[in-house]
Amino acid sequence: MISVVIATKNRPEALRDISLPSLLLQDYSDFEVILWDASTDDLSCLVAKSFAERFKSRGIDLRYFKAPRVGSASQRNDSVRVVKGSIIFFIDDDSDVSPDGIGGLKECMDRHPESMGFGLTVYQVSRDGSFQKRDDSLKGRALRALGYRKRRKVSLSGSGRSMSAPAGPAEWLSGCSMAFRKKVFDSMKFNEKLETFGSYAIFEDIEFSHRVFRRYGKPLYIAEGGYIVHRSAVGDRLWGVDRAAATFYNRYLTMKVASENHPILGHLFYLWAVGRRAIKMSREFGLEKTFKGLLLAISAIRKERANNRRRNL
Repeated sequence: MISVVIATKNRPEALRDISLPSLLLQDYSDFEVILWDASTDDLSCLVAKSFAERFKSRGIDLRYFKAPRVGSASQRNDSVRVVKGSIIFFIDDDSDVSPDGIGGLKECMDRHPESMGFGLTVYQVSRDGSFQKRDDSLKGRALRALGYRKRRKVSLSGSGRSMSAPAGPAEWLSGCSMAFRKKVFDSMKFNEKLETFGSYAIFEDIEFSHRVFRRYGKPLYIAEGGYIVHRSAVGDRLWGVDRAAATFYNRYLTMKVASENHPILGHLFYLWAVGRRAIKMSREFGLEKTFKGLLLAISAIRKERANNRRRNL
């Protein structure tokens, strides 16, 4: 069985209109749905109740839990305790899973028994509501003509690259579509330090999935069948100073995983990436908020390094 886990907070409309309807339309039915809700009201619970009978009519359990802790990383860690499946498939409340999505994921898992992590191709919806299934830019067409094939990789600076890469081996998985064999969680969990500046743990997907990739020494896989349309619902997300601080600090933690074998290069590339990101953020949030966020991140990094030194004594 596959356990589909949705960690959510204050986004009942996304559950009602996007993720739950798409799961009802799956060609494959040997799965359960776990809704792990940290909402401050009962609206998501009411949505779950309204869908429960519809899932039951298909022989699928929809189980609702009120989250004891708030945070995308901590909620996912806590939800693992109640799953019944041998595969845990994490999606977002705004993940629109294609009808062949879970079935395609299962086929990929059976084809690669040595791998510990899997995902579906993800298409981000543009502002006008459309999405492209391939890169039709001049660069994209030229690369395809030359036989170049993208692959999801993680740079030494901690950046997850080529999210639009086609099916095949990968070094990281997207948070809106990542599945792991349950036994992974016997010794690993999502990094809750990524919630230092807010419950939305930026980069938790790259940090954790790449850690799984490195721990087991086997590629992760993007399935050939199925896909997810990520509709990016408006809701509980970080902004301003907290967003800047989380971006800089969480990227540092992800860089440490990615550059474990090349720490000096990792730090150099990280500094370059932070400089570029700071310029972009100053245009979005303003120079003052970006600078405050950077100072908070530097303070958190210093504490992290000091704690590591004490543990190594």
